[in-house]
Amino acid sequence: MDVEAVRRFYAAVAARDVEAAGSCFRPDAVWHLPGHSVISGDHRGWPAIRDHFLTRLGPLSGGTFRADLLDIAIGDQHVVAVQHATGDYQGRTLDITGCQLMTMADGLIQEVRGHYSDQDQLDAFWG
Repeated sequence: MDVEAVRRFYAAVAARDVEAAGSCFRPDAVWHLPGHSVISGDHRGWPAIRDHFLTRLGPLSGGTFRADLLDIAIGDQHVVAVQHATGDYQGRTLDITGCQLMTMADGLIQEVRGHYSDQDQLDAFWG
């Protein structure tokens, strides 16, 4: 299974390069973000992933959000990206580990389901 798109995605997020991030997804991709924050929900299609989720991370975190890729596990049907996410803004701190369960199609990300070590902390940080 080709996981280069996953590595490119994390590099694009680190560089805050939304255009490069978009090249890692199928146009009809879906990102399921659990919780009760302003960025939670099912983001369907690249425009929704970009506009309702990714481009909001910088402003909502005062530019402090980071998601560092720690490891990738490759299975027959899924890829799991293990990440360490941090942020510190307006008295709110984020320091959690997360796993993004990804389905790939044609070398691109088709679906993402987020799983986090502390969902309450994630929700509190994003408000």
